Amino acid sequence: MKSSQRRFKILAYLDIRHAASREMMAGILRFASTHHDLEVQFSGGQLSETPLDFYRAWEPDALITDQGCHELSQRDFTALAGKATVYVNTRHRDGSRRPMALITTDERSLAMTAANLFLSRKLVNFGYVGMPEKWKWSIARERLFKAALKDHGHQVRVFAGKAACDWRAEEQQLSQYLKGLPKPCGVWAACDWRAKQVLDACRVAGIDVPGQVQVLGVDNETFICEQTIPSLSSLSPDFEAGGFSAAEFLYAALEGRQVPQRTILVFPIKGAVERLSTTDINGSSRRVAAAREFIRRHATSGISVPDVARSLGVCVRLIEKNFKAVTGRTVAEEIQSARLDKAKELLRKTTIPIGNIGSFCGFDSPSHLKTLFRKTFGMTMSEFRNS
Repeated sequence: MKSSQRRFKILAYLDIRHAASREMMAGILRFASTHHDLEVQFSGGQLSETPLDFYRAWEPDALITDQGCHELSQRDFTALAGKATVYVNTRHRDGSRRPMALITTDERSLAMTAANLFLSRKLVNFGYVGMPEKWKWSIARERLFKAALKDHGHQVRVFAGKAACDWRAEEQQLSQYLKGLPKPCGVWAACDWRAKQVLDACRVAGIDVPGQVQVLGVDNETFICEQTIPSLSSLSPDFEAGGFSAAEFLYAALEGRQVPQRTILVFPIKGAVERLSTTDINGSSRRVAAAREFIRRHATSGISVPDVARSLGVCVRLIEKNFKAVTGRTVAEEIQSARLDKAKELLRKTTIPIGNIGSFCGFDSPSHLKTLFRKTFGMTMSEFRNS
C-alpha cells in the first residue's frame, strides 16, 4: 500500500564551484534532516538539457537559486520555481505572486567587522579595493566601510584605477595606489579573489605585508586564503546558516503558513579568520602607529626622537628600525613633516606674523623654518599665505 504522507520537494540550483554555495547546501541539508517530509535535490552551475528534463519531470515545489537562474528560459524557470523561490545574491526574475525571498550578505556587519579589526590594530590609515566591474555589493561595502571609519574620525582612500585592458595594466595601477598609501595601513578588499590581487601587487611594489600594509578579504575561501603569500585574513559569512534560513522559509511557505510575499534574509557574519596578512607578529606596525599618534599630538612641543621612543617604552634603535621599514622614512623626518603641516595650517588660517610661526610649530629659529619651508614646498611662506 502506498504511503499517503505529503512530501515537499525543493530544488537547490546553485553554482557548486563556489565554497559559499557548498556551505549553503550543508545548511539546507541540516534543515531537511529534521523534516522527514522534505526532499532536497541539488544541481550546480549551468544545467544542460538532460538535467533540465530530469528536474522538470520531478516537479519541484520550491526553488533556491543564484544568478544562474537568469540563464534559464522562462519555460524552464516556471517549471522549476514551484510555489516559492529564494534568490541568493541576485535580482529576482519572478513576476508571479508566489512567496519570494532574497538572501544576501549582511554588508553593514561586514564593513563594521572590517573596520573594527583594523581599529583594534591602532591603525589610522585605511584603503578599500573594490571590484573593477563596480558591482552593487562592492560599492555598498565601500560606502559602509567609509561610514564606519568616519565615525572614528578616519578617511578611506579608495582604489579608483581606470578600466584596464589586462591584468598587467591593472596590477601596475594597483601597485601605484598601494605605494601612495600612508603607512602603516589597513586595506579591505571586496572579496578574497580581489584581496589576492592586492597581495600580488604588494609583492610587485616591494610593500611588506603585514608590516606596511595589512590586507583583509571576504568569504574565507580557504583554497585562496591558505595559499597566498602571506596567507590571507578574511571575513567569514555564515553561509550554512543562510542555507538553513532559506530552507526554513520555503518549508513554511509550502506548509501553507503565512509568510511575507517578499522577504529579505541575510547571511550572518561569523567573524574574521585571521592569518598572516593582518598578523603583526613583531608588533612593528602597532609601534609605528602609536609613534605617529604621539608625534601628531606633540610635534609642536619640541619633542625629539628619544622622546618618541620613551613614549613607547622601547629603545631609539628599535623604533627607528620599525619606522623606516613601515613608512620608508625616519622618525625625525616624521616629526619635521608634522611641524611643517602645522606651519601651513597657521599660514592658511591665522594672521600670526611669519617670523613668529616657528615658535608655535616646535622650530628653534624662524630662519630654519623659512629655509626648510621653501626647500620642501618650492615657495616662501609669504607666497604660500598669499596663494
